[in-house]
Amino acid sequence: MSETSIHIFWMAFLGLSSAMMALTLLMYSEHQRSQRAGRLNRANGSEKARRVGDIAVNTGPFGTVTGKMRNVVVKLGERLSVVLGGESRETAANLSSAGFRSRDALLIYAFLKTILPLTALLGGLIWLLITKPLDITIIMPAAMVIGAALGLSIGVDFVVNKARTARLARIRQSFPDMLELIVITSEAGLGPQPALHRVAQEMAVTHPDLAQEMLQMVSEMAMTSDARGAYEKLNVRAPLPEIAVFTQTLDQSDRYGTPFARAMRTLIDEQRSNRLVAVEEKAARLPVLMTMPLIFCIMPAVFVVLVGPAGLNVFDNILSGG
Repeated sequence: MSETSIHIFWMAFLGLSSAMMALTLLMYSEHQRSQRAGRLNRANGSEKARRVGDIAVNTGPFGTVTGKMRNVVVKLGERLSVVLGGESRETAANLSSAGFRSRDALLIYAFLKTILPLTALLGGLIWLLITKPLDITIIMPAAMVIGAALGLSIGVDFVVNKARTARLARIRQSFPDMLELIVITSEAGLGPQPALHRVAQEMAVTHPDLAQEMLQMVSEMAMTSDARGAYEKLNVRAPLPEIAVFTQTLDQSDRYGTPFARAMRTLIDEQRSNRLVAVEEKAARLPVLMTMPLIFCIMPAVFVVLVGPAGLNVFDNILSGG
């Protein structure tokens, strides 16, 4: 019985490991597909490039296998998307902010958050029922299995939030450079939409995240002729104060006829002032931050240098007097 239990355990372990590897390959393939499609779209700027990017990925050595696995995951995610309920819109916005732009990103997220932890939970409980006696000693291993399943489910949110935070930080860091380029192009005579498109193309290599957002906004403006809707979608995809002020300035320029170059010049002056204030705040915090290192690292050495000779003299006097 023990050998049979060991064989069953290893079979279950190999099955779960294979599932994890398959899901990892699937996510990697999806990420590579999105990157290739994005590069082709930036190079050609057409819907044809997106289709070519899909064909380039699906005709790879693992294209057929990953395509079938992707379809299975999407179908399961469609069944489980109801679990998200009213949070599906917010979750989709978070995934978009994290850089997961695939049309099936929400479905894959639902799959990873539900089916994968449940599979791990059922596999762990079956293994416990086979290998452990049904008494009080099974409580602790069962609690560990349940905790691992919950940790796996929470880990999906942790990874998404981590990627979202890092991507928004990169967008915020590259935002001043974008404003500088917009001012240069607008003062050179380009209109708002051509200036935004040109700047996004120029930033595609150095700042791909912000360039991707700007290209999508310009594409939405060109296809729908609804500039305000494109601005609102950009605010949803990149919920940053800088982006909100930028889109508000664009909206005011379109609505009230404010010169685009002057509006961008005013905005960049405000951003420079904000950056200067932020640097001054960091400089003002330095004395407070240096207090603890001074107390624990420098002051002991100073204390030894100042008090050490007097202490040695007292010690010598005591010895000589004795």
